[in-house]
Parts: sequence; structure tokens; C-alpha cells
Amino acid sequence: MRRRHFLAITAGASVGAVASRGPAWATGAPVTLTASPTTAPLVGGEYPETDVWAYNLSVPGPVIRAKQGDELQVSFENGLSEPSTIHWHGLRVPVEQDGVPYFSQGPVAPGESHLYTLPLEDAGTFWYHPHVNSSEQVGRGLSGVLIVEEPPAVAARLGADREIVWAIDDWRLGEAAQIEPFGNRHDASHGGRFGNFVTVNGRQELNEPVRAGERIRLRLVNLANAQFFSLRFQPLDPWLVALDGHPIEPVKLGDGGVWLGPGQRADLVVDIDLEPGAYVEVLDTAYGEERARAIMGWKVSEAEPLRHGAQPAPAALPANPLPLPDWTTAEKHHLVFEGGAMGGMTQAMMDGRMLDMRALVEAGRFWAINGSVPDDIKATPPLLDLKLGKSHIVTLENRTRWVHPIHLHGHSFWVSDPRLPDGSPKVVRDTVLMAPEEITEIAFVADNPGRWMMHCHVLEHQGSGMMGTVEVG
Repeated sequence: MRRRHFLAITAGASVGAVASRGPAWATGAPVTLTASPTTAPLVGGEYPETDVWAYNLSVPGPVIRAKQGDELQVSFENGLSEPSTIHWHGLRVPVEQDGVPYFSQGPVAPGESHLYTLPLEDAGTFWYHPHVNSSEQVGRGLSGVLIVEEPPAVAARLGADREIVWAIDDWRLGEAAQIEPFGNRHDASHGGRFGNFVTVNGRQELNEPVRAGERIRLRLVNLANAQFFSLRFQPLDPWLVALDGHPIEPVKLGDGGVWLGPGQRADLVVDIDLEPGAYVEVLDTAYGEERARAIMGWKVSEAEPLRHGAQPAPAALPANPLPLPDWTTAEKHHLVFEGGAMGGMTQAMMDGRMLDMRALVEAGRFWAINGSVPDDIKATPPLLDLKLGKSHIVTLENRTRWVHPIHLHGHSFWVSDPRLPDGSPKVVRDTVLMAPEEITEIAFVADNPGRWMMHCHVLEHQGSGMMGTVEVG
């Protein structure tokens, strides 16, 4: 990965776990999310509050909690001066509930509302964000966490005493703690819009209060436009128990930490094997050991330990009801991702015409998939036409100099993940990281009919060409 300059703004404030804020969902009563401009004390100290866009005046938006197997209704009210929608990242919902303008629904105009009805097949950690003008709307603060809870007896397999959510985001702020302008072509053609200030739960959070001897279920969500995080917890050694909402066989992180690309999530079980009064920093080392930075700290209270001695390993959570692909009979496909700075792309097809790189740049397009750059995404032919109910293996080939988190809507897929602590077992994800020149295979059953977005979740890459659609029918 290419390193990016990080300007530290030294100020902070403490907040509690995200799960303690926001509405709890009740059967029969829709949750209302209102997007509107407001201000937030991102930096704190003597800095002014930052002008942001937020759901329900909160950055991040309220945590929505619901139960697996239920149907969640969310009424979205647009208080912005431009159209918007809400996409439910990772949920396998019907296409008309997916929140992509012109495919799922029309854009929700300023002053209008839209009701989403979401069947919740899968338990896990998910999130929500706009899919209109995504780089700016997400970059100004429009995102939030959605948790679909397992039945209590199932969640008890982890043995956790309580749960904490860390919603991690970054912001590009000027000296007055205000968000810098969007639309930078350098961002679009390089690594995306990297911020210079990182928050956890909307603050520079460095003091997470814990008690010696307790076990915590920690839900991690990367809300950033483009920034990657690699979190290390030493001397603690958490168990990794789920990725992108889907359970895995619990495995210790060891020295490698856990990677989070934009849009990705991870669930950990953390045993606070520390003495009362201790303080340990959680470090992000995504851009090298010499640029490691603290994004959070475990602050252990002086209270007597909740328990003594090592705890048993958490039991694996049951898999979500995802159909298993047949690798022997699966139809095979190949997608090539190219373009960007130093990428060597010379031309691509856009709007039915083959354009050279100069013309593409003038149109604000820097990336292509299989030689195609969408202009009017609705009119652009799908990248893949998949048979409903059939197994498919898609080879993803990154011919660029940049890392790309590739997200498929409406489906989750099996993928070998070499960044896991125990090598590269197949796990279920909805967003996969591709390093430069890396080739990855994903496998899934195309069981959700409709036309689905597939795109890089570096939002500046998505907006400048690295997106397309997959037709299932």
C-alpha cells in the first residue's frame, strides 16, 4: 500500500460505546433517519465545531439495532439541498430496497421521504450510507451502523459481558476544523480522498473505559472514503469471530492485527487481560510501523477484576443462511480493473464510444472495468449477466498501482483472504481488498434477482469510473 501523509490534530474527547446512542428498533414502528446539515465537535478543545451533514443530527448516525429474521422499516427524510438515498451495505435485501438511484428507486429529492422495508436474513455488523454523490455525502458525515442481532442464546456462545461499537472515520479538515472541498482529480486518479484527522464514534476517542477481567464483543466498522486501517491490540490478543457480518471460526489475531478497507467490518472478542489502572493503546499500522498512530486506548478502571485467569475460546457463531456455491459446476467469469495514475490505461469504452485517455480525463474518468467506463450507468450494459440460482466464480484482476476494496451489492461471496491470521481460508464477505497486481476469486450463488452495483468502495474511484452492474435473472 502507498503511504499517505497524516496531519495529526491534537485534541480529543471521550464518548461511550456507539451502541449506547441512537434509537433501538421496535416491532411495527419505523425508524426515521433524517439527513440534514448540522455541526459536530469533531476536534474538540479550542477548535470550532465542524459543519457536517448528518443523520438525525449525529455523526456517525444513530446505531440501528434489529433482530435476525425480522423486517426493519426505515423512513428516510431528505433535509439536504440535493437528492440522496440510503444504501444498506452488506444486507441481502430485494433490489428495490437497495438504495441505488435509477436501479432500486428514484433519488429522494430535497424535502421528500422514502420508506425502506428490509428483510433481515443475516445477523451481523452492517452499515448505511448514501449512494448519490457518494464521495461528498459520505465524506461530510452521512453514515451509520446497523446491527442485526443473533438470538440471545446464540450470541451467548461468545461469552461476552457486553458489546462496544467503534465506527472509524477520517476527515480532511482545514486549520479551522472545517471540511476541505471535494472534487479533487488527484484524489480520484490516485488513492482516493484521504483525511488528516481520524475519529472513532465521531470523536478523537482515546479512552475506552473497561474493567479488568471482562470480555467484550467489539464491532469495528470502517466508514472512511478511502483510508485503510490495520489495528493492533498488543499486549491483548483478541479473537476474530466475524468479517463483514459473517461468522468465521474464531482465530487469534496475534501480531498481525485486523485489516479494514473502506466499507469492511470485523467483529472481535477482546479479553481485558490487564491489571486495574492499566492503559493500552490500539495502534493503526496500515501505513508502516514508523507511521503507527493510536486511534483508541483501553483505560482499565481501578475496580477489582471481574474475573481472574484465562477464559475459554469463544464458540463459533452459526453461519448465516447463505447458499453454498458448487465450485465444480460454477460458471466462470473474469473482470479486469485498470486505470488510475501510473496504470498504463490508454483507452476505454464510454457511452458507446472508444475514448483515448485524454478524453476520459476531460470527462473525469480515470478507471475502467473490462475496458468499460460508465457514463450513464443505467444505459451501460452490465459487466456480468448471471443465471439466477446458479453458482458463479468471478476472477477479479487488479492491473492498477492502487488498492481497491470491491463491493458487490445484494450478495455475499466466498473468498480466500490471505490477510487473515491463519493464512487464506475461504470466508464470506461482501467487500474484498485487492492489492496492486493481485488476482482474487470470489464464488457465490446468484440467488437475488435484479441489477446490482459492483464497484470500488474507494468512493472517488467509484465516482470516476470503477463501477458497473451485475444482472441476475
